[in-house]
Amino acid sequence: MLALLDDTAAERERLITQARREAEQMVAAARSAAGAIAADAAQRAQTVREEAAGQVMTAAREQAARTAEDAKRQAAQIRELARQRTPALVSRIVGTIRQLQVEDP
Repeated sequence: MLALLDDTAAERERLITQARREAEQMVAAARSAAGAIAADAAQRAQTVREEAAGQVMTAAREQAARTAEDAKRQAAQIRELARQRTPALVSRIVGTIRQLQVEDP
């Protein structure tokens, strides 16, 4: 009877040892898989960040181009307004100078 109990205890210890070994292997495999998943997620996140940065830069360039075009258009309007008003302003200045010369002999 004791021999049978000893055989059962030995078998139990063998099964426990095997189960621990398999559990350790599963944990190692899970850690490796988790590392690979984390590395893949980090790479995907980096790719998404780079794409987002590219989109932001493209949008900023487009906005800068629109702003520059708006500034050119406004400058052209101001130049045209100045061109239209210059003769009248020159005439007023000349008239004022002539009037001052007449008043101050």
